[in-house]
Amino acid sequence: MPDLEVSIFNQKLKLSYQENEKERLIKAISALNESWKKFSKLHGKVSDFKIITLISLELQDSIEDYEHKQKLCKGNIDLLKKEITEKSKDLQNNIEKLNKLKFELDNKEEEIVKTENELDEINYELLQIKNKILADNNE
Repeated sequence: MPDLEVSIFNQKLKLSYQENEKERLIKAISALNESWKKFSKLHGKVSDFKIITLISLELQDSIEDYEHKQKLCKGNIDLLKKEITEKSKDLQNNIEKLNKLKFELDNKEEEIVKTENELDEINYELLQIKNKILADNNE
């Protein structure tokens, strides 16, 4: 494992780390040092231990806040999943209704075509009867 020489809370340290964790380690050290600077007005007034304790409390509060937000997000995700499931069922029901209506429409169109064909036959027969009556009258 490689080593990294860093300064945390103005203390030089040599840390061993996994190669794939180097960036995370550097970010964490940077965050700690920023917190240290945030409490710089207390340097010399209280012990470093008290400042580190305040930083630790702040970090713990941040962790709990993050966990709370994570739970809220999980709850929102669960609600969205439920809503998606319900919408999917509604959509499936509407698709089934649409398919039934399409089937009915196809049947009605077939009936209309049959009826039109029957009307055409009736009109043809009426025309023949009319022509025969006219022909009989002309004789």
